Amino acid sequence: MGELNGVDKKQLKEDQNTSTMAVKSGGALLHRMQQPIEHKDFVEEVRGIMDINNLLDRSAVLLDLQDQPNENPSTSSLESIVDTMLNSMMSAGNETVTREELKSLIFSNNEMDMLANTVQGTIEGDGGGHEVDQNWVCSTTEVPTLMNRVVGISRMSRHTNMGEGANEVKFFILILCPTNIKGTKTALETARTFSTLFSDMSLRHALLECTTDLEFKAQIRKTANEISTRQEKAEIDMSKEEVDNEPRFLQPFRGIRDDLARRLPYYWSDYKDGVVGPKSLQKTISTTFFLYFSIILPAIAFGNLQDDNTGGDINVEKILVGQVCGGLIFSVLAGQPLVVVMTTAPLVLFTKIILLVAQDFGFPFLPFFAMVGLWNSFFLIIYAVFNLSKLMKYSSRSTEETFGNFISIALTVDALKHLAGSFKSNYNNKACELEDIQSQHQHDSLNDTLVNPLISALSHNITKRAAAAPTDLPCQRDVSLLYLILMLGTVWLGVSLFDFVKTPYLSSRKRELLSDYALPVAVIVFSIIGSVVFNKVDLDPFKFEGKFNITLVAFEELTVGAVFFAALLGFSLSILFFMDQNISAAMVNSPENHLKKGNAYHWDLVVVALINAVLSIFGLPFMHAVLPHSPLHVQCLADKETRVTNGYARDVVTYVRETRLTNIFSNILIGITMLFLQYILPYIPKAVLDGLFLYMAVTALYGNQMFERVTLLVTEQAAYPPNHYIKRVPQRKMHTFTACQLVNLLVLCVFGFTPWPYIKMIFPVVLACFLPIRHKVLPLLVERKYLEAIDPTTKD
Repeated sequence: MGELNGVDKKQLKEDQNTSTMAVKSGGALLHRMQQPIEHKDFVEEVRGIMDINNLLDRSAVLLDLQDQPNENPSTSSLESIVDTMLNSMMSAGNETVTREELKSLIFSNNEMDMLANTVQGTIEGDGGGHEVDQNWVCSTTEVPTLMNRVVGISRMSRHTNMGEGANEVKFFILILCPTNIKGTKTALETARTFSTLFSDMSLRHALLECTTDLEFKAQIRKTANEISTRQEKAEIDMSKEEVDNEPRFLQPFRGIRDDLARRLPYYWSDYKDGVVGPKSLQKTISTTFFLYFSIILPAIAFGNLQDDNTGGDINVEKILVGQVCGGLIFSVLAGQPLVVVMTTAPLVLFTKIILLVAQDFGFPFLPFFAMVGLWNSFFLIIYAVFNLSKLMKYSSRSTEETFGNFISIALTVDALKHLAGSFKSNYNNKACELEDIQSQHQHDSLNDTLVNPLISALSHNITKRAAAAPTDLPCQRDVSLLYLILMLGTVWLGVSLFDFVKTPYLSSRKRELLSDYALPVAVIVFSIIGSVVFNKVDLDPFKFEGKFNITLVAFEELTVGAVFFAALLGFSLSILFFMDQNISAAMVNSPENHLKKGNAYHWDLVVVALINAVLSIFGLPFMHAVLPHSPLHVQCLADKETRVTNGYARDVVTYVRETRLTNIFSNILIGITMLFLQYILPYIPKAVLDGLFLYMAVTALYGNQMFERVTLLVTEQAAYPPNHYIKRVPQRKMHTFTACQLVNLLVLCVFGFTPWPYIKMIFPVVLACFLPIRHKVLPLLVERKYLEAIDPTTKD
């Protein structure tokens, strides 16, 4: 291009200057965002009425406020309105914040003619659709240096223009809140309370007739109570409309028939849903491996424990055979296939009780054990036939979570016991004490002899006595340290991979894949570390001979007295089965999981009874639904999305693949593994199993509301998450209920971990007593409406 002549250069320079001035004088950019919020529910959200009762008396009310220009002509009339309101609101003088600081936050520009944050209502427009209700506007402001919430309400003398979308404002509400405040008291939550009231046209009409501020406040309080009454009446009417179609106790087999009618139409889809659909095959494979490792490793551990307790009458081989047979039968016939069945820690404890009773009365153990199992199955079928599972409608989330937390504590205690046993056997045994004394003696012998001959003589004497003590085990401190590393490493890697889906690393598909395989990867990695990398360290192996000797139990060895005595233990065991089976199923069927195919409490009880009757005849250990495997099974098959509410992120289940394939495939894998388990088992350290116990105990706390509420006891109020029960229940009532739950958990632990077997025998009865306690005792401490908000009973 050729050069520009002088005229063109001058013109270009003028254009550039004009453009620059236009940019400079064009003003700032304005970011606007409109977001719908829900009306305050004055029945469910207790903070609404509390705000009206507490804040309204202290609020500033200005009637017929004049819209006058400020003395400074460059400022807006809206600023004069705010100035007048602030003078009245801050007249108490107990706040240090300045007016200028407040206005800089209330307004979004220097001209102070635009409110920064507002809440308005919407009404139906003349031409259809919705439009903004310009009769009132609520300004919300969070002030870092403010100490208390302050509310001002003004009734304008005439309809006032307060900016775009607020051209005809008659009522103006100004709300100031501290930044560091409880989540239910924020500026937005307080604005929801007053905005819900002012969106009522009848209230606004009544306020126009008020002549004093006391009359004005009384009318607002009256309307709040009326809205609360209307909402409560609507809920009562809806509950009355629900048809009670539950089976009654005197309608035998009704519950079983209803369960089969509900679940049979979905039977073939239970297989199809595991392979058809986005990511279904991937989820089925990963969940199969999760169940495989989370079932077989505890089964081996419980088998070793049973072997030690019963002198080999029940061992690892029997537990695995029972697991494969019972697991496959339940997977195919159960109404709710997402429930996982296996031998559990409470059943191991109950087997020990049966053993001690048999020894005390001279009964042969295995026949007596099998007869207890048959009586247990008999009682379970009676419960199912007469529809006793309908009692689970009285089971609440607190009962389920208390028992789930007890299982988590039991898993943790087992892991720590094994760790303590390793340190006692290899780190603090007599051989180690001898080495310590000899080392100290050799180090100090010369100095002690020169300085104090008496100390030297005493030290020699102690060394001599220690040498004379028996040393059954060598001092192997490296074994205990490696045990600790493998256990903590397994739980750390497992939990880290489980939470990897929340990180920004890799792609979302790869993150989800690592999260799905968290447990198998952790077990395999630390098994390799313990058995290959540290193969010189002598770790204690599992007991497993690979000899499967399954025969019919010799019931003829029992006397008539032993048979009827077994009925007593069978009844107590049946209560444990009834509660554990139904609580596990209730946690699987939780509304938060959004399952579509329904429950089958009565039919599943029949299936479990038949399985245990067959197992008992062959002297195999009992099995029922297990925690935390069952709810974790649902989580593994679920699709989730992260939702952010008031800055808090939470995972929400959006879809669950309700399939039988994962339970079937995992038990088939266990059956295949039994053929060559004796060659694999030496490469899996016991410490890795304890890490798996801790992993299941930790991950079972995810989404556990009881655990969340316990943490709130030591959490700053401003950091409370916006959970529904925090909005609906007063803080003191919430903490009272949490304390009652902790007492229940403590009682369970006392009866579950007591060393006296006959006390443990009534553990199931204690668990069952939590149902009447929840419905008869707790309402004396916490009102029923708050109980239903924080701890709704099971609806399924």
